[in-house]
Amino acid sequence: MAKELIVPQEYAGTRLDVFLAAHFLDFSRSWIQKLIKKGNVSINNKPALPSKKLKTGELINFDLELPPEISLEPDESLGDKIKIIFENDDFLVIDKPSGITAHPASSQPRGTVVNWLLAHYPPIKSVGDNLAAGNTRPGLVHRLDKETSGVMIIAKNQPTFLWLKKQFQQHRVIKKYIALVNGSPEDNSGKIELNIVRSKINPTKNAVTSSKTLGRRALTYWKVLRRFPDHILLEASPKTGRMHQIRVHLKAAGWPVAGDKKYGSPRLDPKHLGRMFLHAEYLSFEAQSGEKFSFNSALPQELEECLKNMPYVVR
Repeated sequence: MAKELIVPQEYAGTRLDVFLAAHFLDFSRSWIQKLIKKGNVSINNKPALPSKKLKTGELINFDLELPPEISLEPDESLGDKIKIIFENDDFLVIDKPSGITAHPASSQPRGTVVNWLLAHYPPIKSVGDNLAAGNTRPGLVHRLDKETSGVMIIAKNQPTFLWLKKQFQQHRVIKKYIALVNGSPEDNSGKIELNIVRSKINPTKNAVTSSKTLGRRALTYWKVLRRFPDHILLEASPKTGRMHQIRVHLKAAGWPVAGDKKYGSPRLDPKHLGRMFLHAEYLSFEAQSGEKFSFNSALPQELEECLKNMPYVVR
């Protein structure tokens, strides 16, 4: 799986292994270090060590290999945990519960949505990007974080995959999430427009930057649905699709998502909340036929129960 990257300005001075781990989150840093030492990585066509400090504009060629522990074997262990909302010959819409990873990675090598898909829809193995090199995300045109629940769409054939991928890239897919946040914004609606960059300290995390030239553009609209004494229930609508975008943007605004172990403030979480309170409630898009589709996912019972135990404030 040949990959080519050019080092952007914000990664100048970063170690090679950290840089690659930040760009290939499905693979552990230790696995990437093994590949570098094996000779799978070059900088400006010269061999490099994992500790090599990068310079802006350097060309990195990476021959990426899948770790042996990652499994693309069909897996029926998830049983009826994943519910099918809708399906036709071209795509499948599911309701993903919290706690299930979208696709195999070093941190979750099996028991994912993809493994479930391969058990129930074997032809999906030939749908997606980098098929010849061992695609770990067959059928997936977008993904939800492990602890996020809600609506996901999966392509069942290659033409539909390419169509939906283009819809997401052009920001034509409408997405709405429900989030309970720690904090209390004064306004009832607004937007967060801050570029997102990868954390140099922890490559599994993102951060915001006030710079318009660094990172990737990210825009999230939000509005208040219900107010509680120390929390707010929000609807968040991301207009771009960056990794952890809603979580990073809300944290930057001062209202981290309740129950978020990566970006949140655990001491402020409701005591009866047992997971991250982020749910993909709504997704709308246009199919190749021109027909428009919209799908909803009801708030899971555990999140409904959390809200019932919280007295809200009318304002």
